[in-house]
Amino acid sequence: MSSELARAEELFEQGRDLFLRGRYEDAVRLLAAAAELAPTAVGCQFLLGAGRWNSGDTAGALYPLALCVYLDSEHAGGRFALGVALRELGQPEQGAVHVAYAAYRGNRQAAAQLRELALAHCPDCGGPVTSGAARCDGCAGIPRQISAPRPRTWSWSHLRSDDARSRWTLPYERLADLGHGHLTRYADHGDPRDIDDALAYLELAAATASAADRPARLTELGSAYRRRFACHGLPADLDHAIDCHEQALDQVAADAPEQVIVLANLGVAYGARHESSAAAADLERAIGFLERAMAAPTEDPDEHLSTMASAGVFYQRRHLAGGDEADLDRAIALQDAVVEASLPDHPRYAGRMANLTVAYLNRYERHRRLPDLERALLLADRAVAATPRDSPALPIRLAIRGSTWLQLHLADLPGESGDTRDRPLDRALDDLRRAMDTVPDGQPHVTDVLAELVRAHLVPGARHLAPDRRTLEAWEARLKAARGATPSRRAVAGRNLGVLANVLGEYDLAARVLDAAIALTPAVPLRGTDWSDQERRFGEPRGLVSQAFAAHCARGEPLQAVQQAELGRGISLATVLDAHDDLADLERELPELARPFRQVRKELAAGSAAEAVLWDRYGQLVARIREHPRFTRFLMTPRVEELRRAAGGGTVVVVNSARNRADAILIGHDGDLKQVPLPDLTADHVEAQSEAVVGSAHAGLADRLGWLWDTVVGPVAEALPPGAGPRRVWWLPIGLLGMFPLHAAGHPGRPGALDSFVSSYTPTLRILAHAHGHPAAVARRQLTVALPSTPGLPGLPGALTEALDLHRRHPDQPPLLNEDATTSQVAAALSTATWAHFACHALADHAAPSHSGLCLSDGMLTIPEISRLAVADAQLAYLSACSTGHRSLEHVDESLNLASAFQLAGFRHVIASLWPLADAFGAVAARTFYAELSGTADDAPAALHRTTLAMRDRYQGRPDLWASLIHSGP
Repeated sequence: MSSELARAEELFEQGRDLFLRGRYEDAVRLLAAAAELAPTAVGCQFLLGAGRWNSGDTAGALYPLALCVYLDSEHAGGRFALGVALRELGQPEQGAVHVAYAAYRGNRQAAAQLRELALAHCPDCGGPVTSGAARCDGCAGIPRQISAPRPRTWSWSHLRSDDARSRWTLPYERLADLGHGHLTRYADHGDPRDIDDALAYLELAAATASAADRPARLTELGSAYRRRFACHGLPADLDHAIDCHEQALDQVAADAPEQVIVLANLGVAYGARHESSAAAADLERAIGFLERAMAAPTEDPDEHLSTMASAGVFYQRRHLAGGDEADLDRAIALQDAVVEASLPDHPRYAGRMANLTVAYLNRYERHRRLPDLERALLLADRAVAATPRDSPALPIRLAIRGSTWLQLHLADLPGESGDTRDRPLDRALDDLRRAMDTVPDGQPHVTDVLAELVRAHLVPGARHLAPDRRTLEAWEARLKAARGATPSRRAVAGRNLGVLANVLGEYDLAARVLDAAIALTPAVPLRGTDWSDQERRFGEPRGLVSQAFAAHCARGEPLQAVQQAELGRGISLATVLDAHDDLADLERELPELARPFRQVRKELAAGSAAEAVLWDRYGQLVARIREHPRFTRFLMTPRVEELRRAAGGGTVVVVNSARNRADAILIGHDGDLKQVPLPDLTADHVEAQSEAVVGSAHAGLADRLGWLWDTVVGPVAEALPPGAGPRRVWWLPIGLLGMFPLHAAGHPGRPGALDSFVSSYTPTLRILAHAHGHPAAVARRQLTVALPSTPGLPGLPGALTEALDLHRRHPDQPPLLNEDATTSQVAAALSTATWAHFACHALADHAAPSHSGLCLSDGMLTIPEISRLAVADAQLAYLSACSTGHRSLEHVDESLNLASAFQLAGFRHVIASLWPLADAFGAVAARTFYAELSGTADDAPAALHRTTLAMRDRYQGRPDLWASLIHSGP
């Protein structure tokens, strides 16, 4: 034994003797000296803390008690004393944790205090529970919610004088070190309780630090809350992290060297919240703060490089969200500079090269410039070579290199034996298989790797390398186990796997996988993010519904095909209606289950290592909700009776085209659903025609209408029973088929869709049923809005003609014209109108449909603003404006357009246009429609049908004029 340890032992024995005799102040002097010589002596630290506590020095007791418990987590006396001290020092939540564990370990004083707090301890783990509870949330897999840290981090020096803490000091640097020790132990052993201990000590350090040190302490605390979010996936922890970083920024001096770290951490925190919630505003803030951090002076070059690297990643994300090429170029410039300045032995060297690889790949996919692809391949090789074989990052870096080889294969460049371009598909599949083999089961990255591996098997030239059924089933099992991934990532992987199974003829497996992917969509919360954020989230698994529909049709299951389509389509629309998941009824009748259900959906979307636990909670809550008689089919596919109800007095025609087959399913108000194969409708033709529509809806329109008749509408007409006149149908096209005027299909001079049907459209069966059930209004309160002149846009003289003609028919309310048609005045007038007519410009933003809207005198009335109006007794909206019923390629399954926005606002019938109409023709069409209308809104579909027939007769060679107007509603 060294002389120091011997002296420490001697001092400890003397101090203990004084402690036992109640001479606490004398004991503390000796025990403190002993602790300095032997800081890891558990008994010494405990008695030092207890002695200070008994001497009335609560603040001085904290650190030795905390160190005692850090060194020996089973020390019951230390746990109790620490818990009491934490409670008195403003940490009641974490204090209760320690008192409860001490009671669990048999400490009688702790048990007595728990009873005073109306608490008990969990018999399984010792966590705190309310009296009478069988077990704690921790044992049930529910992480503890921590209240906002701001009250606990308020500087003690600013507390009221009657608060004892205002007179106390703490060794905040030692507490911060202890907090870091708990974080390191969490990283080594994974016990989340260490994070909570770390947070308590870091909060106290922030509250008691000097003014100069507080920004650094708050930054450390914010980083710890981000670590807790990564562990549990609780969105509130990210909010707490941002709050801490914001406090740090408020308090750091403008010229302080740590300002760079404060700004950078705040930017990264906002970026993490964007990744969790997809809220665009958070991404903007992330980039803004990181730009400020890069502009601030720093003496630490590595810190500056880290900031640049983070900024590059977020610029890349913004490019993916919005498509701005400048963002991608900025991302590459930043990350290129970082990689060039990073030494090969830097711990982040490989990761930085992998990020830069992805940026170059993105730019290659956009412009197809070979130097970008070659640079990406070089970087991907270096990133893999620099990654240790046992690194958890290796699978994703192999997958990135595999994606790069896959792009080289798709480029179809000539190669020679020995050249790096020789058989790139084999290399791609080799890397992706290795990635799949090495990524651990249950990890979120399983979904990303699987999605890319399956995509490689779907490219041209890969058919001879197709996996067998056993492999597909193994991938399915791994996808099921990857419950740590967000619902959207699982849905994308499920879609890709389902497509491959469909192509290989494994329809039962395809249906199973695709149905499971669709079942994930109700778990994604939409409220709390704006419409543009929802668009980005639901644009990801495009084609999922179409593939599931095709799989069930291949199995001869039309009912299941329609049920899955209904469950997976129009999520944004249905959420506004509260028709998708019945949450309005749930909140009204079972609020005690609605609140936790909303919370777990919110947490699921965040993504975390605790995702599997969250899915268990989600499933348990759904099961409990379904136990109640009113909710036995909560979040289940609609029954056939519900589907038939939507058909009213006609037939709903659901039309789908997938990679391997195309079908229509006819739903009447009675009888079985009828499946109609469409063998001449191919996915390649649909893709080509939809791209042509986006380029110009007019070009080649006559040929397109003939193609639609031959491949879709003609076979449907033959399958329907003959009628005395045109039959009533509602078209429900899935996927890209929603881009086309099915109601106008036909060859010039021959009978076509207009001769066979009175057509309407609906985005989903449930929304159509909702419109059927909406009562007709007795009074007609007409709102007419016309802008012959709109700032910055061409004139529309025909709009004034439309407005005045309609006003002569219904003079009860003056029209809103030109400068009087402001967004606020129109919204106010709409809230009381039952009929509405708009003759104005409209903007259709195909990349972000929620940015679309009606162009008014002072700005745009957008889709989200219209959808939220909730107009009572609304009957008919006529939208004589450009592209009011048009959908984007990316969001076809969500039917986000002005027509659907007016349906959400409450209008039973909506007349809209698939493409811009000539101003003069728009006025003629509107006048003809109102002349054909019998007087009730329910005559709208027949009146539009008669109007279109008249226009077709008048403009026989101009389908661009007569084929654009469509009706939505019952």
